[in-house]
Amino acid sequence: MAMEGSLVFVHGTGVREGAEDTRQRIVDGMGMHTKSVTAPPWGQKVGPADLSVTPILPESAAATRAAMGAVAPEGSETEVATWGLLIEDPLIELRVRAAARPERTGTIVGALGPKTEVQQRLDRAEVVEGALKTAGVTVEELRSALTFVRDSEALSGAVRAMVDPRDESKPVDAGEQQALLDAGELQALLDAVSRAAVAFVLQTHRNADPPRLSPIALSGDERTQFVDAVGVALSGTSTRGFFTRSLWKTLGPLAMRFGNSQAMEHRAKLMDPFSDFIRDVAFYIRRGEKVRKVLSDAISELPPNRPVVVVGHSLGGIAMVDLLSGDDAPHVDLLVTVGSQAPYLYLLDALVSLQPGTTAKPFTPWLNIYSPADFLSFRAAPAFADVSGIVDKQVDAGVPFPESHSAYWAHAATYTLIKENWP
Repeated sequence: MAMEGSLVFVHGTGVREGAEDTRQRIVDGMGMHTKSVTAPPWGQKVGPADLSVTPILPESAAATRAAMGAVAPEGSETEVATWGLLIEDPLIELRVRAAARPERTGTIVGALGPKTEVQQRLDRAEVVEGALKTAGVTVEELRSALTFVRDSEALSGAVRAMVDPRDESKPVDAGEQQALLDAGELQALLDAVSRAAVAFVLQTHRNADPPRLSPIALSGDERTQFVDAVGVALSGTSTRGFFTRSLWKTLGPLAMRFGNSQAMEHRAKLMDPFSDFIRDVAFYIRRGEKVRKVLSDAISELPPNRPVVVVGHSLGGIAMVDLLSGDDAPHVDLLVTVGSQAPYLYLLDALVSLQPGTTAKPFTPWLNIYSPADFLSFRAAPAFADVSGIVDKQVDAGVPFPESHSAYWAHAATYTLIKENWP
């Protein structure tokens, strides 16, 4: 059923340049006429300038990185955490496989055949056009990723670990080698190769300027489907489950050490979303009246006598909670906040219209959508325990931070929740 009325999307932290793209996603996700969905460009009109913290960061020390060590905590074998690691180092799973068996002192007879077989599969692999389009990946990007994995020493090491002749002095005959290639060991290796290739693509998208928020970067389901498509291209079979528990026991401590050193080396990239958030919040506290004025004017210009739903993302949600909970608020029938810090700022006593310990109440009905992987999202209902009409709903995209902060718009669950609460 088509939604009647107007939807106002209020952009937030770090998404000013992509506000129109997000607006179009909302149009498609809600099935609404494009003119019924607006996105006031408050950031362009009164928002703060872009920020780069790189010049003021201290250089990381090699000695500090070398000294880092950690033990992987229990429960670290989550797919989201592991993909966060894979995106930082696409070859890490292959390296772990290579280290799974001790290095041999002599030449491993028979290893060349399996290595050639795997490399030829990588050379021949072609993913269907539909899968590439759905994933938001170009043919060139995938080919570059497959070549990267094909030529890596990590792949060679993983193949050597897979080939385990009983007698190193005796070559493996053709029959034994074919049995090896037909066995599950090869399939497990090809599964790891598929993940490595997709992780390389995701790393390329993350490091682009600005970062590319492709479907596979924003959705764990889309990512899994694309890994399967690459797996089919390599072996004719969809990839199997993720890491085995024994493999993760090896990978876990390494993941912690690697993650800490990467945080030191890529501190600016890691800080970007938090810097944007701090910058925007600091600006809002000082200049929030200007932001609220732009948004109030935009909402007041909407056609009368029709439902009005406002959807605020990140700082946009903060501004709308503050605006709608104050005096002289424009008419709105439903407030939706997505990945918003409004409850956090309320507890910090940083909102104009709502202060802890007073009788002021937030606007309702209020639907607040959050994700456990989005470090910039918070639940609202516990902050206003005595207020009815506030509903917290979780949408988990299955992707790590910072992509998780923008991933809501790539998931049908977000739009389903808005539709279910539409006035």
